[in-house]
Amino acid sequence: MSTASMIYSLTAHLHRYALLLLLAVCTLCASFGTARAQTVNLSDASVDLAKAGRLYADGGEPYPVDASGLPSMLARLKPADKVNLLGGSYWLYAELRNDSRQPHWVIDPNDTLIDMVDIQIYGEDGSIRQMLTGYRQPHSYLLHYGKDIDLQPGQRYQVLIRFSSPYYARTPVFSVLPRPAYQQLVAKENVLIIGSIGALLALTVFNFFIYSITRDRSSLYYSLYVLCYAVAWGMTFHLSADLFGWHNLHWHYVPFFLLPVLSTLFYTTFLRLKENAPRLYALSRINIVLPLVTLPSCFLALSYAHTIATIVITVWMVMALTSGIVVWRRGYYPARFFVLGFVALMVPGLFILPANVGLIPAVVTNAQLFTLLGGTLDGVLLAFALADQIRLLRNTLEQRVEERTAELTQAKEHAEIVSRHRIDFLSAMSHDIRTPLAGVIGMIKFAMRDQSVRGRTEEYLRIGLQNSESLLAILNDILDFSKIDAGRLSIETVDFDLIALIDDAIGILQQQADAKSLLLRCDLALDLPRYVRGDPTRLRQILLNLLGNAIKFTDRGEVRLDASALQTADGRTSVSFDISDTGPGIPAETLPRLFQKFEQADHSTTRRYGGTGLGLAICKELVELMGGSIKAESRVGAGSTFSFTLPLHLGTAPAISPETSPRKEHHAYRLRVLCAEDVRTNQIIVSTLLEGMGHDIRIVENGLQALHALSTAAYDLVLMDGRMPMMDGEQAAHLIRAGGSEDYRVLDPSIPIIALTANASDHDRARYLAGGMDGFLSKPVDERLLYDQIEKVIAQHLSRGRRLRPTDATRMAAERLEALDQQFGVVPAAPDTVHIMPLAGLSHKHMQRITQAFLDEAPRRLETARAAVVAGNSSAAAAAIHALKGSAGYLNSTHLHSLCHAMETAATAGDLQEVIDMLPGVEAALDKACADLRSAATA
Repeated sequence: MSTASMIYSLTAHLHRYALLLLLAVCTLCASFGTARAQTVNLSDASVDLAKAGRLYADGGEPYPVDASGLPSMLARLKPADKVNLLGGSYWLYAELRNDSRQPHWVIDPNDTLIDMVDIQIYGEDGSIRQMLTGYRQPHSYLLHYGKDIDLQPGQRYQVLIRFSSPYYARTPVFSVLPRPAYQQLVAKENVLIIGSIGALLALTVFNFFIYSITRDRSSLYYSLYVLCYAVAWGMTFHLSADLFGWHNLHWHYVPFFLLPVLSTLFYTTFLRLKENAPRLYALSRINIVLPLVTLPSCFLALSYAHTIATIVITVWMVMALTSGIVVWRRGYYPARFFVLGFVALMVPGLFILPANVGLIPAVVTNAQLFTLLGGTLDGVLLAFALADQIRLLRNTLEQRVEERTAELTQAKEHAEIVSRHRIDFLSAMSHDIRTPLAGVIGMIKFAMRDQSVRGRTEEYLRIGLQNSESLLAILNDILDFSKIDAGRLSIETVDFDLIALIDDAIGILQQQADAKSLLLRCDLALDLPRYVRGDPTRLRQILLNLLGNAIKFTDRGEVRLDASALQTADGRTSVSFDISDTGPGIPAETLPRLFQKFEQADHSTTRRYGGTGLGLAICKELVELMGGSIKAESRVGAGSTFSFTLPLHLGTAPAISPETSPRKEHHAYRLRVLCAEDVRTNQIIVSTLLEGMGHDIRIVENGLQALHALSTAAYDLVLMDGRMPMMDGEQAAHLIRAGGSEDYRVLDPSIPIIALTANASDHDRARYLAGGMDGFLSKPVDERLLYDQIEKVIAQHLSRGRRLRPTDATRMAAERLEALDQQFGVVPAAPDTVHIMPLAGLSHKHMQRITQAFLDEAPRRLETARAAVVAGNSSAAAAAIHALKGSAGYLNSTHLHSLCHAMETAATAGDLQEVIDMLPGVEAALDKACADLRSAATA
């Protein structure tokens, strides 16, 4: 080899060695550069130590005693490329130099849950500071891991951080930033966190309230979903740890696993997915099954729970969004808010969920807060979706309500038509039955006045009269119950004399009790108020019904009425009435249905006693209409007791009206009366009654004849039947008020017209009065009511200045007295002889029973009054004297009646001394009356 060749070869080898040496030097320099961390210069901006420092795996090494031990320690640690999201323990080393003038700083581990963070800071002066933070450590800042640290300007610091956690949601961030800036950041984030969770809880409560009203399951599932969302993020932001000291990582992801379950229940119900998209409805079940199957990972594989939850939530969000879009496109418009809500939820998810599984780096500084805000917006938009659904349902409901209203209106109109037909039927039935019945009752009464009627014929007539009146009572019961059933029966409230009403009821039924040889007793409590406010007509009806039943079903013994009162603090008085008898009693199994309509104790009752079974039902309805209660107690073989209680106000003595004042047998003026009536029987009855009252009467058979009569002669009153051939009463009344027809001009269009008809309902009454008539009388004609109506007509004429013919009272009284003497075949009594006044329709045997009842009862009443006066009880004395006055009303002499009336007035006023002074006179008058009655009975 030549020298040149050797030189060239040597040069080549030198070049190789030089290159190797250069490479070694570069490698050493590079190694030295990596062995020493880059110094982080602190200014006013935030710095992430995780990016500027070096990351090592934690093998359990201890902290160095001082800064001098750091290089050797770091040389022994194994570098780590990144944090494993499945958990683990790591070291983070960084060098800091404070180039700012700010000495107050904060080190903040954030962006994920970290179980434990241990920070060691080594100063140039050899100082060492240690700080602990993380999930299980106390926090200096609410809901944040930040720790305060003082770094002097111009000084260098070495930071060594050890952190560990069973899982990481994202790669941890270790921020170093000025303390004022961090405090502002914490305040803003806490406001957003607490505000968002509070909004979610408010939506939960509100929709629970909506569910409690509507019972719509969409609202319930939505409330549970939003509540679960609030709980999940509340635990993520350590609200449970900071506020309640509760630390348990195993439960952190349980709410996140339940979110898809509750949301799927919500959106399948809300979107009506089963009807609108059956396939998506079936596929959505995976959102229920998959979370529940994977939920145990929270307890069995905590490191993997976060990743599994991320996958489960991703599947759920895609499925829910797809379902919303499909249903929206198919025309269900509330789904648009649902889609927008899930878009708001998925926008954070597009950036965060891939980062959670390590597919992309983190692109959001505070991913958890970003996700919470998106979820809150989702909750609000879903609330809008529910509201839109409610609006849609409301519109649909309004349409259904309108349709239902139209149906109900049609049904109501149909019911009204049926009701009108029923009322028309009842009116027709009432007229058609009452018309012949009124004739039967009237004719029987007139026949019984004939003095030639005696013996069996009189008994036959009396039986016929009783049956006719029973038939009339049945008809009245049916009409009353029909009015109650239709809600047309009204209750009035007036002042009335309770004791007088009870006495009247006893007096009305006394004849029935005497006919069966029953003792009819009445026992009134001493403190029973005399004047009360209520409905006297209905109370009398109840008493007559119950007392009448007791007399009807009792063959021997007595019927007793007890009345007592209990006054309350508000001025109301509860009056209790007990009607007891010694009849056969009622079986216990029958009592519960006793007050039902068309019910009696057994079928034999109807066959034996008659009746419809409506009486007790009517009593019950009337008592309840007046605010009271009624009951029955009975024992077979021992009798029955019917009790009812009524709340009544204390009242005052009612003003004496002309209608209640004592009435004469005839009127003071003689009227010319025109009666339009087509039934011959009723013509005779009305004519007899009017002539007995001293009036002139002309009978016509229809409304057309009435118009003709009123056009040819002057009359003072028209009695107009409702239903007549050719022209009925209503048509005739309209024409009379209009001045007549073209053929017949009425002389006095304002002449009083009284309806005289068998139509007895309130509807008929109102119809006749609205047709221009002035009064209303139902058949059979009540003589007292007819008298009162004519009395009103006379007063009306006199007030208008019309001259009327006076009645010859002396002649009429003499004629009536002579007719009565002839009727009963008695010789006129001496002027001073006291006897029972003859009553129409009563036989001599009945008159004897009334006489005996007076002899037994009147002295006892006087003794009761005397005892009450001695006891100083003016109320009891007044009640006893009132009863004695009622008995004295049957006598032909008014002397005893007048004395009792004066003494009752004194007792009512509390003047017992005056009562004592009157007692001898009353006793003397009673003794004379009893002596005369005994003499007449033995004659």
